[in-house]
Order: sequence, then C-alpha cells, then structure tokens
Amino acid sequence: MVSISSFIQFICRIKFNVLNRKNRFNMKAIYKHLKAISLVICACSMLSSCDDFLDTKPYDFVAPETFYTNESECKMALAGVYYTLVYEEIYGNFYSCMISNVDDLSYYQRNSGALTSQVYGNDHNAGNQHVWGAWEVLYKGINNANMLLENIDNADMEESIKTRMKGEAKFLRAYYHFLLVQGWYEVPLRKEAFKDVNNSPLEATSHAEALDWIIQEMEDCVDMVDDSDYDLSPSYVKKNTVMGILARVYLWRAGYPANGGQPYYAKAAEWAKKVKDSNKHHLNPDVYALWKNLASDQYDTEYNESIWEAEFIGNRSADGLGNYTDGRIGNVIGNLQQCATTTGTGYSYGFYAASLILWDLFDENDLRRDLSIAPYKINNKDEKVDWKDTELVQRCCGKFRREWETSSYRDKNWTPENYPILRYADVLLMLAEAENEANQGPTDLAYECINTIRKRAGVSELSGLSYADFQQAVRDERGRELCFESLRKYDLVRWGIYVEAIHDKLGAATQDSRWATGNNYIGAKDYAARTQEKHQFLPIPTKELDVNGKLQQNKYWQ
Repeated sequence: MVSISSFIQFICRIKFNVLNRKNRFNMKAIYKHLKAISLVICACSMLSSCDDFLDTKPYDFVAPETFYTNESECKMALAGVYYTLVYEEIYGNFYSCMISNVDDLSYYQRNSGALTSQVYGNDHNAGNQHVWGAWEVLYKGINNANMLLENIDNADMEESIKTRMKGEAKFLRAYYHFLLVQGWYEVPLRKEAFKDVNNSPLEATSHAEALDWIIQEMEDCVDMVDDSDYDLSPSYVKKNTVMGILARVYLWRAGYPANGGQPYYAKAAEWAKKVKDSNKHHLNPDVYALWKNLASDQYDTEYNESIWEAEFIGNRSADGLGNYTDGRIGNVIGNLQQCATTTGTGYSYGFYAASLILWDLFDENDLRRDLSIAPYKINNKDEKVDWKDTELVQRCCGKFRREWETSSYRDKNWTPENYPILRYADVLLMLAEAENEANQGPTDLAYECINTIRKRAGVSELSGLSYADFQQAVRDERGRELCFESLRKYDLVRWGIYVEAIHDKLGAATQDSRWATGNNYIGAKDYAARTQEKHQFLPIPTKELDVNGKLQQNKYWQ
C-alpha cells in the first residue's frame, strides 16, 4: 500500500493568507500562492511517474485526515483542482493550442520539417510529448478533485460553503473527464483517489457510458455551485458555467461518435436556454472588447460575455517572486510580433494562421474578420506592417494580441493573457444549433440566437432557411465567431465531417492560387495530406499503456 499523504507537505510550506468566507474567493490571489503546489499527486493512471513519488522521503508531511479540517485548508485544496486549467499542458499551450487549434480554418504555419512527429501536423504517434503531457495533467486534476471530495466532509465549515466547494470539485472532475473522452475517445473513469499502485489499472469505459456519467455528474452540480456573485471573475465555476458546459457535452453526446441524436439535442437546447434565460450574460457590442479584456486582465461586469476562462497571471520574470502561471497565450497563438525586448509590445511566434477557408467565410464587412485574422504584423522595431492584399494565408490569429497586454514587462515566451473556455456567443450558437436539430428545422429562438451574433458582427440577418441550410449556416457562423478557440476540431468530429473538412476541403484549398503566394507557409498542405480517420482522436499515450495492463489502445489507433 502506497501512502498518499506526502503531497500535503507542499501545502504546509506555503505562507498563504486565505480569505474568510465573507470575502471573495479570489482565484487570481490564490493562483499567486499556488504556483508550485497544485496538489501534484501521482494519479493512479500515471503509474510511470510513481518511481519518483515512491523514492521521495516525506519530510514534515500531514495526512489527509488531519489536513482537511477547516474552510481555509479546503480552499487551498480546491484551488489545486482549479490549477489544472492553467498548466502549460492544458490551456497554457498543449491542449488549447498544439492539440486543439489546428483544423480546417486554422493551421500551423511552418514547413514540413518543423512538423515532424507533432500533433499539430497530424504527424504524431502515441509517444508524442504533448499528447502525454495533457493526458497526465488532466488525470492529476481528477485525482486532486477526488482527494478533496473524499475528505471535505471532515472539515469544520458551514454546510452551504461545503456544498458549494463539493459542487465545484465534482464539476471540474467531470469536465476533465470530458476533455479526455472528447480527445482520446475511450478512457478510464477515475472516481476514487490514488491509494494503491497495485490496484490502480483500469480499463476504459465505453464512449457513450462515460459521457452519460459526465452528464449526470454535471447535472448533480447545477444546484450545488454558486448562483450569486461571491466573486465576479469568470475564472471559477458558477451555475451558468455548469449549464453552458452541459449544453456542450449534450451536443457531443448527440453527434458522432456517440450518435445519441434528437433527445440529446433537445437537452442541449434546454441547458443553453437556461443560460440565456438567466439574463446574466450579453454580447458586448464591441467585438474587440472581450479580447482586450482577456489580454489586459479586465473583467467585464456590465455584459459578462466571458462565462468561464482560464486565468493566467504574471510572466515569469517581472517581479522576481515567481508569481506566474504557465501561460503562453499570445506568444504561441497570437499575432506575429517580432520584437523580443521586454519593454516592447511583446514577442509572438505567430504560429497559427488563417486558412483560405476561414478567409472566404467572412463577408468583407464582417467586423470579426480583422479581429480574428490580423491584417498586420509587428516587426522587430515594434512597427506595424500591413500584409499585402495577396498575403492571405500568412495572416495570423488576431484574437490574442500582445500589444493589448498592460504589463510594463513583456517576457518573450510567457504571458498573462487569459483563455476563453466558455463565452456567451458560444452558448447562443449552441442553442441555435440544438433547436434546429431537435426540431428538424430552425425555430424562432434559433433565428434569434444566430441573428444576435450576426447583428453584432455587422452582417445581415438570416430568415426563411431550410433545416439543411440553417445547419450549414450555424456551422459557418461557429467558424466565424469561434475560430482559434479550441472548439472547431471537436465541432468537425461531432458533425462527422472531420476527414472531409481537413483531408479533402483544406487539401483542395492549399492548391488554390492564392495560397501559392505563401510559399513558406505550407504546413497546411502536409497536414491535410496526412489526415486520416484516426486523427479524429488522440492515441492513448504509450507511457500509460506500458503501466496499465487493463487498458488497450483506442480503436482508431489500433
């Protein structure tokens, strides 16, 4: 039997002022004190990491039964569950960018040689470090949640606060499982904390069964989490967060490969409508506002368009105190910026650029085009240089621009820019899609939702469409509105058109004469050519298969 208590030593060494229950649970403040202690426990699925764990002598540690004694300690533990979101392996880079942000609209604009064995070129295998890193950290987050849920009942605190914290931990555990199921197809469900290395191997749960469990877990959380304003920031889970993500999970359950169909579309519509009917979220009339807020760490409390985001702080070097999280948003996926000085606008590799398919989706009057596809780069002298009219596929993602950051110190690689996980525009488009699918034709509500999005963008409203035409309209609108937000790939998969969209349509687009103007921007060509059915999902990492004897590679990669 392996002791699980040694991890607590990390917490005990933190000099941390926990806010009392009457004050806000300020995620930013907690992250500053949790940089090195996200309750890094060796999750039972990651047995290859156990050697180091077992070899570590647990000095000055406290057992779980003596740690989870009060609200302050449970807050620290809950912050450790949240911290999974801001690892570089998740929304800091690996999952958000390298794994999930290459599709038919966004491509990784480097030549073939730079794509070798990389997931963003569909040239990876089960040994890929980014695939393993995301898998490992998600299961660590799940284990952290399990530890809290198994011990929180022993804590001395008000039952209402205990219930809320349980709800947040349960939801995050379910959400991390959803990312795994969505990404890897069939995975083990880890419902208990890691206790015994010998009893840890688990077989995968079927895709549909896992989704049904995730749905039930999230539905159980709806009335457990907060529905008031104990913290106005969008970095922690509220009732509308749960309901909005439930709509996303139900849409996945309805589509490929679970193929639940109409009943699940109806449930997706139900949960998305609850968010809409709460009247707590609206579209900011300025299409640039949300993105400037994400870059400058501002919370929009007037419109609250951002429902949930991964909150990054610091830039590794600014204060010398280590108050940072592992975010590379803006640096990896932002607009191309070539000045590496710490006092400039900020360096960005500009790895992710728009395909011709995305460019052609936009009407020239669409206000989102120059937001999403930056019409300029910033050179090494911090000067804006407009792209030529013929330079279309060179243009990078414009949603994450480092010139919008407010920090006076700009680290080359690490940024404080937040990343959107769920925003109100997505909820409206999910509702429009679900209404059309559930009713086999667009309803008045479906038109209201999609036209609200289009009106903000300055383009004409839709009317009089058939079921099929409205379906395509929603899919295109999601592309225009949500490009570069780690959603498009999974949309293509659940619609059952991933291979067609990448291999066929993107492949054809790379042969367009307009693409030929970007001779050094050929990553999309090889990416499209490599794409097969198996690339809808990620391979289960070799490191996991080596130690979990009950787990087999998913069927797409066998």
